[in-house]
Amino acid sequence: MNSIGYHFKEGVKGLFRNRLVNTAAIGMLIACLVVTGAFALVLLNINAVIDEAGAVNEISVYLDDACTEEARAAAEQRLSELASVESCTFVSKEEGLESMRDTFGSLLDGLEDDNPIRDMFRLTVTSQELLAQTAQAAEQVPGVAKVNFRNDVAQRFLQIRNVVAMIGIAFVVVLGLVSLFIISNSVRLSVYTRRTEIGVMKTVGATNGFIRTSFAFEGMLLGLIGAAAAYGLIALAYTKLFESALESIGFFAEIPIPFAEFAVPVAIAFGAAGLLMGFLGSALALRRYLNA
Repeated sequence: MNSIGYHFKEGVKGLFRNRLVNTAAIGMLIACLVVTGAFALVLLNINAVIDEAGAVNEISVYLDDACTEEARAAAEQRLSELASVESCTFVSKEEGLESMRDTFGSLLDGLEDDNPIRDMFRLTVTSQELLAQTAQAAEQVPGVAKVNFRNDVAQRFLQIRNVVAMIGIAFVVVLGLVSLFIISNSVRLSVYTRRTEIGVMKTVGATNGFIRTSFAFEGMLLGLIGAAAAYGLIALAYTKLFESALESIGFFAEIPIPFAEFAVPVAIAFGAAGLLMGFLGSALALRRYLNA
């Protein structure tokens, strides 16, 4: 315990020895984690939009107004037997009107006696790639008047998600490397300013591992400070700006996802990333000086 306390105190001292470089290292790490977190939260919400829209694996099969109960039952059997159909759910025109009322409210008042909605089946398809093929098969079923599926919407959101992911990965890689470089230089400068002390420690028998631990603590403290600041910024930005912007759109009731749902995983991820970046930065800095 005494050894850990010593290394911790030396790590804290190191933060104040080279304030300018350490501030730059913390700032770059904050930028890296904020960008990473922002892209991750955007991707989570894009996925939620796709799920909320129900556009990924779902087909709406509308029945002809003149379709009898027998024809409806036969159509349901034919649709359920399609190899690519995972589930087939009947939605009456009354249920369809009530579902639309949840979205449009009083605008639909008065339509109960002249309901324009058709009876329909909602098909869940086993794979998005089979949507078009399944829709074509459903159109051939007797009693079916129209088939709709929002593959174009799903594809658009999926394309946006993929582009955001690629841009995010590129930013994270670049900023991560820059962060490592600055943290490494910060620890290297600390090693240089303490070179006489390190020489004395090695003379009296201190091992490279003992010396390395103090600088590892310094690097990890830098990482934790950067992670804590980045977490605070991303939480504030998401809550005050991102949620307000998405809520003003008003298309989807469940979007955006409340920050509280992933606050703990984000905190753990930021903390782990900060510790790892700090440790790797200190390890890189000490390779030359301690022949590690």
